[in-house]
Parts: sequence; structure tokens; C-alpha cells
Amino acid sequence: MSKKRYLLFFILLFIYTTLYAKEASSQRFLVISYHDIVDNDVNPKSLNPPDKQAVSQKNFIAHLAWLKSHHYQIMTVQDLVDAAAGQKNLPDKAVMLTFDDGYQSFYTHVFSQLKKHHYPATLALMGSWMGEQRVEGQPKIPLMTWPEVREVAASGLVEIASHSYDLHHGIVSNPQGNQQSAVTSRLYDQEYEEYEKDEAYRQRIFEHIGKSADFIFQNLGLRPRVMVWPYGEYNTIAIDAAKIAGLSITMGL
Repeated sequence: MSKKRYLLFFILLFIYTTLYAKEASSQRFLVISYHDIVDNDVNPKSLNPPDKQAVSQKNFIAHLAWLKSHHYQIMTVQDLVDAAAGQKNLPDKAVMLTFDDGYQSFYTHVFSQLKKHHYPATLALMGSWMGEQRVEGQPKIPLMTWPEVREVAASGLVEIASHSYDLHHGIVSNPQGNQQSAVTSRLYDQEYEEYEKDEAYRQRIFEHIGKSADFIFQNLGLRPRVMVWPYGEYNTIAIDAAKIAGLSITMGL
């Protein structure tokens, strides 16, 4: 993590603190989204291709220490559900920790820190990546195994979420061949020179979101209730698909 990005992290937290944290009744909270947590001696820029979203283990530990020393309260998904139902208030300076993609670094670098601080977190799994045990376009990045997922879920600290089954990529979305989010874009068929029909698009989105929820249930024995949108992109059709799949809480970026 560069010094500039590291500084930005604390600037955002400072802005949150000064604007919102003193309003105990505002029910505001902050979500921090992490991806891969890499070894201290690995520069994310040196990876091939560079992983600009990766954070070193040293910096991640420093983040947690900073949050703790400044009295931030790490909240669970259930805290959010209860607050939305009017059954409780969120704590002052509430923060939710989320981790996308299911990288094995969650198990090797993150889980021990969560247990140390007794901090909850949300882990969003990509179905097709978990099924093939490889990240699309990044075959060298290890993913968690299902026994590891079961272990962290059984700890009571980790909420397992869906990151879709196979929508974490771009699709050709116009005659020029540009690629955009598979969640929110209609596929453009270059051979037949036509866009995906509305019903075909709707069926594709419902299928992949429902399949993700079923896949997690089959391997974990628990149905997810949280949908974390790939690239943070979604629309009303995607929201409807998530609700029908039992994913009542969705997260963007």
C-alpha cells in the first residue's frame, strides 16, 4: 500500500469522525472493503498484473490498531439488521469490515487478527472461482478451501456473503467491443450484431445470483443473506434477484 493510499485511508476516517461520529443518534456507519492481504515483503505494484487493491499484512494490522486506539466499534451484519428493525442503535463510530473474493490470505493473514481483537467481518465468495479454485485471469492467487471457509464461519466472527456465481468480470456491451460489468450490462453479440434481450438478461442475472446462494448453502450448510456486488455495480433487476435468492442485504462500493 503506497504512502498516498495509506494517508487517504486515514483522511477518510478523519472525515467520517469529524462529520458523523459525534451524532450518536444518526445511525451512520462506515464500511471498509478489503481484498487481498499480501505478505509484508510483497509490493502490490510488483505483482503481475499489479494488484492496486492489495494491502500488506503490516498495514492491515496497523489499520486495526488505529481503529481500536481511536475507539471505533466493529459491527456485525446482525447489528445492522437489528438497527434497521428498530431493535437497537448502532454504536458510536460504527465500522463494518468486509473482504471480497475469498482469497486464502483471509485465512492466513486476517483471521488470526480478527480472533485477536474479537472483530467480526464479512467475507464475500465468488462461486465459480471457489468451484475451480482459481481466480479468473490470476491463476497464481490462492483461494480459501471449503474447510477453511467452514472454520472461519464456525468461529461466529465471520459472515459469509455472496459475490455472485460468475458475474465478476466484464462482458462485451457494444459494437465497439467495450467491456462493462456483467451485472448491469446487456451482452452484445458481435456475430449477430444484436444486444441481449431483456428477458434473457433478466434470466442470466437471476440464474447467477440464485446459483451463488445455492452453491454456498451446498458447501457450507448455511444460506447467505448478504450480496456484495462485483465492482459495486447493481440495478433494480439485480436487487430483485438478490431478494428472491434470500440475499436481503446488498453492498456496493
